[in-house]
Amino acid sequence: MPPGWSSHDLREAWEVPRDLLLGRYPAFVTGGALAAGEVPVFVFHGVEPDAFARKLEHLARNGYRTLSIDEYVGVLRGSTPAPLRAVLLTFDDGRGSVWSVAAPLLKRHGMHAVVFLVPGRVREQAPGPTWDDVSAGLADRTAVLARERGDGALMSWPEIEALARGGLFDFQSHTLLHSRIHGAPVVAGFVTPESQRGYAAFDQPLVRAGERDLIGAEVPLGTPLLRSSPRTSDALRFFEQDALRDACTAAVADAGGEAFFRRPDWQPRLRQRLRGVRVRGRLETKQEQADAIRRELVDARRAIEARVGRPAVHLCYPWHAAGAAARALAAEAGYQTAFCGKVTGVPITPPGGDLRAIARLGEDYLELLPGAGRTTLASVLRRKWSRRFASARE
Repeated sequence: MPPGWSSHDLREAWEVPRDLLLGRYPAFVTGGALAAGEVPVFVFHGVEPDAFARKLEHLARNGYRTLSIDEYVGVLRGSTPAPLRAVLLTFDDGRGSVWSVAAPLLKRHGMHAVVFLVPGRVREQAPGPTWDDVSAGLADRTAVLARERGDGALMSWPEIEALARGGLFDFQSHTLLHSRIHGAPVVAGFVTPESQRGYAAFDQPLVRAGERDLIGAEVPLGTPLLRSSPRTSDALRFFEQDALRDACTAAVADAGGEAFFRRPDWQPRLRQRLRGVRVRGRLETKQEQADAIRRELVDARRAIEARVGRPAVHLCYPWHAAGAAARALAAEAGYQTAFCGKVTGVPITPPGGDLRAIARLGEDYLELLPGAGRTTLASVLRRKWSRRFASARE
């Protein structure tokens, strides 16, 4: 294994070769054509100016049309013919760079995109500077590029509302909290300053306090985190007893809070606090599971619709985890479609395909679309792996 890599990194590095062998990519990824009627869906998260501009220029140079969500769903339902060279651009999470970088660049080209929001984590903050402000000399480049490292990890409601009024973005649901839940009485880690912030908070499981769930910085530092699963998976939630947390959170508080995590031995010290402690608790009932998933789906729709003034009837499952209960409840909640990642046997969802399992491709493959300046899969893989090496060295 390369130095600094985790087993997760290694799995990701082999993902593309494996999926190529299994036929999980459309023909254009390996140099083939984009068949008539095919509308590939690409997924982005955060973006940076140079790479995103290059992707949009590839689309514009080669006459690709970016569809709105209504146009795309019309194609899948067969009520609208698929335009030649059409694509759908989707953004998961509603990250801050959608406002600061993606929106100005999309506007220059008159292109559309769909953003799947996590409304339960969106804040009320004044709109921040954008890449247009940098170009005009009105904002610092470094500050705009660093947008997602602090409190601006996600767009604010005023930013979302402004983009909704502009007409180039559709805002849909990525569930209310994009949450994970404890699933087994096995300690997997602890709440740290890093786990409380930005996107890392999505991976920090919910912690129950009384009758409510705590997220992000609401959870006391040092709280033990158990083995977890996405809320929309079929896993039942394990509710641990509060007493499990007390010794660890007290140790962190007594040692200065965040300062405790600057100690090289912070994790063994917390593990020592739990030595011999049995993790006690209970699994939720099926009814409790259904009620919790229903809230994630229904409350997300209500929150988004109240702020953007348009129906939020399209869903993207967090981590592409869609258990049987979540699928049934999504239909009950009025969602008309569900977006996933790779879908077995369906590289691109065709007209007449399953609206509740729409296949998507990673953003890296956009520049493999047929046309002038088309790159190669080898180049895409080199970029992906060089980013992975750079991340491992940080």
